[in-house]
Amino acid sequence: MSSATDAAFADLATHESGDTLPFYEAEGQLLALWDQLNELKLEQALLEAQNTMSGGEFDSDREIDAQLEKAGRECQEARAIYMLRQSVVEDVLIADPILNAVHSGTNATATERALHPLIDRRDALSIAHINMSSGLQSILKHTTMVGADHVRTMRQNRELTEILLSLTSKIQARQDQAMADASLRTQVDRARADTAIARKRWRIMKNVVAAIIAGSGVDWARDETLRELVQDDEDEVD
Repeated sequence: MSSATDAAFADLATHESGDTLPFYEAEGQLLALWDQLNELKLEQALLEAQNTMSGGEFDSDREIDAQLEKAGRECQEARAIYMLRQSVVEDVLIADPILNAVHSGTNATATERALHPLIDRRDALSIAHINMSSGLQSILKHTTMVGADHVRTMRQNRELTEILLSLTSKIQARQDQAMADASLRTQVDRARADTAIARKRWRIMKNVVAAIIAGSGVDWARDETLRELVQDDEDEVD
């Protein structure tokens, strides 16, 4: 569903028209009596359970444990039945006015007709909730996929790093082995010295040539070859 539709549902859900539902004093008294009735039923069940436990005499700890286990099971069963009955009753009390408000038409009471805006808001919020849940699931799925890709990339990087370290250690070992040979090390040192001397000679010759060209009066700036000879480039020879 598009974002525009979601925005429309959100606007409908936040619209405050019809939020005030007529609530009469008699209805409030009925709800209070309903709560008191439920509390009394709960207290009655507790008293009956206490009478059941205190009415018997037990000869051993085993009998006490057995009775406690039985009482626990009965308590759980009674609680399940009580919760189911309460749920059914509450569903009927809630569903009947809604059904009458939706299907009774002109025969609906004023209170049932007043439920219409609230029912519309409930439906809008339900649809918006479904859409947001679907979007959230998509985002979570995408996040999981990205996380899996990240883990695979990290594993590949670790493997490549291990390979690089292995190759580096092999190259270093070969260099150390080569430098361990005295004659080879001497040749390397001599080659480095000869390279340094050649660089110095090249620099001297280049400076002499540049001075000759600059002092000759030739317009060397217009000629690319002469300009390269005269200009000093420190990075030309390392």
